[in-house]
Amino acid sequence: MKKYFVISLAVLFLVCGCGSKNEALFKQAVRLNAAGDISGALKTYNAILRNDGKYLPALINRAIIYEQMREYKMAEEDYKKAYEINPRHLELLNNMGSFNISQGRPLSAIYYLNQALDIKPNYFTALLNRSAAYNAIDKIESAAQDINDAVAISPSSSAALEQRALINLRRLYVIEAVEDLTKALNSGPYNAKNYYRRGIAFKQARKYANAMADFDTAIRLKPDYVDALYARAQLHFKNVDHYSALADVNTIKSINNEFVPAYELAGDINAIEDPVQAVANYLAARKLNPNNARRYNAKIALMRTEEGRRRVITRTFME
Repeated sequence: MKKYFVISLAVLFLVCGCGSKNEALFKQAVRLNAAGDISGALKTYNAILRNDGKYLPALINRAIIYEQMREYKMAEEDYKKAYEINPRHLELLNNMGSFNISQGRPLSAIYYLNQALDIKPNYFTALLNRSAAYNAIDKIESAAQDINDAVAISPSSSAALEQRALINLRRLYVIEAVEDLTKALNSGPYNAKNYYRRGIAFKQARKYANAMADFDTAIRLKPDYVDALYARAQLHFKNVDHYSALADVNTIKSINNEFVPAYELAGDINAIEDPVQAVANYLAARKLNPNNARRYNAKIALMRTEEGRRRVITRTFME
């Protein structure tokens, strides 16, 4: 999740009551960060914290920079120090929740986000983040409640609409997902990912022509969009357009030659007319993904007979 922590210098000085030297350095660090000089900003925050190790805004902003640099251990140390200084700082609690989601610790994220929402129940970004954390632990109804509350606060937020759509897809509320993604696309019509997501929703609703149109648009906007290419290849295969399906699969392999599903789908496409080529693709998939070796071995065994090859095709069509 992105960070939504925005510093207001006027409020910050009232809260901190710190010396003018640190105030000047902090302004400089913020300017450097805004200009894209992350290294310079980090050095300046380091200087502030050498002067005063409890300068809260510098600790929080340095933690964010460490996250950007993927120095996650140091980011966590700064967040924890900041939390010890002020455990009721709203933006800090939200950022700690977001950080823990990114580190695969949704339960810890919920712990901090609960605190933020106890203080401010309508805190939009904390609701977004807690919804994502609940989603990660399969508490889908809790995730849905939080994201619905977030959308009620900010109905035009693309981030909230996108997240609600993904949760609704998990709940099999396909029409609602399509509606939210359409709203998001109305405000951001060049977002390839949202066309792909809406295509997936249309596919779940068995509206294959709509799905194909969205996958086409996603690929026009982002020609190397592997997930959209794969989804389109699947639809081409269902439409018995094997030439177009193989063309998309080969494009995927040229972009990412370790994308395992492309090899399996290539095997399925070739199963009837070229079982030798099908086996070669299943072997490649097995080599890249040995954990699913039994699946690929089963398909290889089915290539020995025409009935087996038809079973593979039938099963793929049903997926």
